[in-house]
Amino acid sequence: MRFEQVIGHQALGEKLRAGAQSGRVAHAQLFNGPEGSGALALAIAYARYLHCTSRTEADACGSCASCKQYDTLQHPDLHWSFPFFRKDGSDHALSQPFQAAWRERVLQGPYFGQEEWLTAIGGDRKQLFISVQEAMELNRKLGLKAFAGGWKVLILWLPEAMRVDTANKMLKLIEEPTDRTVMLFVSEQANQLLATIRSRVQQVQVPRLDIDMAAAGMETHFGVAASEAANLLHVTDGNIAAALRMRGEAGSDEDHRLFVAWMRACYAHDSVTTVALADDFAKPGREGMKRFLRYALHMLRQCIVGNYGAQTLVRLTETERQFAQKFAPFIHHGNVLDMQELLERAHRDIAGNVNGKLVFMDISARLNILLRKAG
Repeated sequence: MRFEQVIGHQALGEKLRAGAQSGRVAHAQLFNGPEGSGALALAIAYARYLHCTSRTEADACGSCASCKQYDTLQHPDLHWSFPFFRKDGSDHALSQPFQAAWRERVLQGPYFGQEEWLTAIGGDRKQLFISVQEAMELNRKLGLKAFAGGWKVLILWLPEAMRVDTANKMLKLIEEPTDRTVMLFVSEQANQLLATIRSRVQQVQVPRLDIDMAAAGMETHFGVAASEAANLLHVTDGNIAAALRMRGEAGSDEDHRLFVAWMRACYAHDSVTTVALADDFAKPGREGMKRFLRYALHMLRQCIVGNYGAQTLVRLTETERQFAQKFAPFIHHGNVLDMQELLERAHRDIAGNVNGKLVFMDISARLNILLRKAG
């Protein structure tokens, strides 16, 4: 990944390159941007630029020995860390068993989210985290002399997955950096990091991509027709990872089918259908359940936006729009906030490993009351 391959963010790229050229490179930087914004792509391009031995003002050269190593993500002074789960029978919780899978996933394209990473490592029903042992191992690696004699670079994806003890270990490394070390933290929710860490890193805010720019990037880099890309990105609000996810999987169609059947069953107080739908809800595992609840929230918000006449802001496919026209009258100022809180709480419960079927049955009973509430 070079800067020319990063979708958008030209101004940020110029700023990062200018700092590298002048030698003003902060030892700890936080690339904070929502999923699908390209924060990871930007961090990789920056790391490559730091290591390139024949870089220009515009980009890494792409042909030196260092760049060739980056083509396979095998540069000896580039270190990776990311959320993972403890392998069965393992004495220590370390990312090492997942490094090959990580490189393979990144080489497919750095526009992905935690859902794709879970699929890549077969960890759908696992709780991902970054352990204190991992922080100690990173401390050891970064304390070694650079193989190529230049920068040692760590890219740590989703640092918000660090536990408190892990974060405290990383804080010590940030406060007492080893020589010629650059730590790049790539976050989607920086507000979940310890305030002491946020205050000690240079923050690089990576904004959500403009839909037209993201669509052009999907056409250039992923071969998606501009019209199809724009339609997907309207639904995902510019999130390239989610747009690619919708295009590559049947998940979106299945989520829509389940949502329509669920809302009809809730309104009709059809407990037999609701029980059957609970199995469909729980079948995809924790991340699939979380995805569906996010989809339900999306539909809820789009209905309320349409109700208030802002049709140009509605982000729905044609199939979704047809259903929303019939469903939207049941979403109004008298119930929308309660429904939103209900779905958000369910999302938190699922993330905390509460039984999915129980969560589904509970919110179904509550939605029956709210859907019948007068506006």
